[in-house]
Amino acid sequence: MKKNKSSTRTTRLIFILAVVSFSIATLQGLIYYSSYEPFFKVLLVLQNSINAFGFKASVTIKDTVAFMKDEPSPLRKGVGYAYCVAVFTAPYCTISFIYKFLERMLRFIVFFRRDRNKRNVVVFGYNDDVRAMLKNNSSSGEKTCIHIITTESIGQKETYQLNKAGYFIHTIDVLKAQEDELESLLSRTKIQRATDIILFESSSIRNFSLLQLFCLNAKENGKRIRLASGAKVSCRCEDDGIGRLIAEYYDSSSGSDALFDLEVVGLPEMQIHKMYSDHPLHTVYKGTETPLREWNVHLLVAGLGQLGQQAVLQAMNLGIVHEQNKVVIDVFDSSIKSKKAAFLNRFSRETFDTGENSITLKSDAADGTLTINFFEMNVEHFDFYDTVRSKLDSEPYTYAVIALEDIDLAVNCAMQLAELFAEKELHPPVLMRMDSDRRLAGYISGDTGALEDVSLIEDRSCVISLDMILNRAIDRSAKDYNHFYNNIALVSAGETTAADNSDADPEQEWNRLKLFRRSSSKAAAYHDEVKDDIIPKLAAEDGAELSAKLEELIGREGRLMHYTGSAWQMNGSEEELLEELKKDGFAYQIASLEHRRWCSYMASIGWRSGERSDKFRRNPCLVTQQRLMETRPDMCKYDLMSLMARYKKMN
Repeated sequence: MKKNKSSTRTTRLIFILAVVSFSIATLQGLIYYSSYEPFFKVLLVLQNSINAFGFKASVTIKDTVAFMKDEPSPLRKGVGYAYCVAVFTAPYCTISFIYKFLERMLRFIVFFRRDRNKRNVVVFGYNDDVRAMLKNNSSSGEKTCIHIITTESIGQKETYQLNKAGYFIHTIDVLKAQEDELESLLSRTKIQRATDIILFESSSIRNFSLLQLFCLNAKENGKRIRLASGAKVSCRCEDDGIGRLIAEYYDSSSGSDALFDLEVVGLPEMQIHKMYSDHPLHTVYKGTETPLREWNVHLLVAGLGQLGQQAVLQAMNLGIVHEQNKVVIDVFDSSIKSKKAAFLNRFSRETFDTGENSITLKSDAADGTLTINFFEMNVEHFDFYDTVRSKLDSEPYTYAVIALEDIDLAVNCAMQLAELFAEKELHPPVLMRMDSDRRLAGYISGDTGALEDVSLIEDRSCVISLDMILNRAIDRSAKDYNHFYNNIALVSAGETTAADNSDADPEQEWNRLKLFRRSSSKAAAYHDEVKDDIIPKLAAEDGAELSAKLEELIGREGRLMHYTGSAWQMNGSEEELLEELKKDGFAYQIASLEHRRWCSYMASIGWRSGERSDKFRRNPCLVTQQRLMETRPDMCKYDLMSLMARYKKMN
């Protein structure tokens, strides 16, 4: 900032000096050429003033000295001496202006060349979440060019700060524009060659409308904006109904025809994923001798808002660590009836046994136990703590999530739960929502006093960042899983050739998927962090060393499949592979675990068993492991993909 002020001040001084020099040269000319006719006098004066800036004044210093000697009046002497100085200052001004001009030209050329190689990002919307995203931005301004499009004008001071940080602001309401105006209206944003489009308005409906501004597939004849090849659109949506509309709209392109990649972003989902990533559901069992089948999850969730719902839904996926471990989730809320009715609407009645205050995943839909209990209780009242206390002896909680919006209630609840757990010498992770008082959050994070055993669910303003949206590691992992799936599907269909699709582009394969299919790969990628603990422990329980076991099962001479160097191929038929799978305890447990996890996840997004139908959310594989081996033995091999991912990492 000091540099900019200094440069502005210098430019102003040079301009003033140039004006003064020109004025003195003009005055000297008027006196020197006073005897000439008016017409020639004007021309000669102008010629002298201009030449003074060009290092060759018509009236030289020698002429000025002689002129002053002829008539040494005070006026002539004063103007003469000033003119002698101006003869030197005028060329200096010329040099300075030429330097400034060349400098600006050079900057323009450099900026133009850099801009050509930059990653162009266009953000629609400017609200608190976008401010947090930009504040947490760690990407280099030399490599990324970010344009922000907003419908409301931003204050002059804030605009200056954004421009200074390298962001370009455009105040436009594109939804009010005609289709034939879009291209010219957004031309300054370079949107047609942007690598990333971020739709982050506060309204999910508005984001869906913005999504429809872009040409979805090659068959569209309208005047919508055609994005660059490989562009990714991140669309914020936290409403289930609008989310399904977005999925139906995008999937209407039949996958392979989609011109851009689409990612639906939900901030509560990102917050809870970060929470479970930093504090895994099975934390209390890590480093213990407890067998995996006994790693039972008993989760307490206080508050069934968006964060609480995400805590429940993701636990249905991340809580699965064995084919038979129990997952029990107790949800407490003072207005549970209305919230529960809306929450349960996402599940299929054919997949869950529904009671008055609980739902349980049917025994023929998946192995193990998955139960969600609902309690209408105020966490301020003694009956809530009596209920918690009564469960600590028989089924102690292994994790607690306090997702209450009221800070006073949340803090009081956290303190009392921590005290109750400590009395029983239990130390489950206690995670508390705290997104409206950063000073208090800082104190709680200090690990002091009554809240020393309590951690915070990171505020959305801390979780969200531009880098997280543009370069999500979970997306890359999900694409790898999908690539594995495609590879196995091709080379294990009884083929004897070495042909495979290992050289296929995972990005293109990903863009051919419908959104709900992508969600399955993402759920597998989310669970990958859990498997980092599970798989080595399963191998140890089987009395084997993991790398040696992987080589034995799926290495270059593997018993189940052999690695060709780029893909896997079965040694025999799918029935023979299944028989070999059953003989190995480690491989069978991995396959059973992964199948159960998949079933639990599919149940969490409303699927049910039945004849395959994407439209009606039916899948014949939503059954127990034993039933799957009887009805669809050809599908069992896909439950080994997590082993393949680790084999490639280790080799």
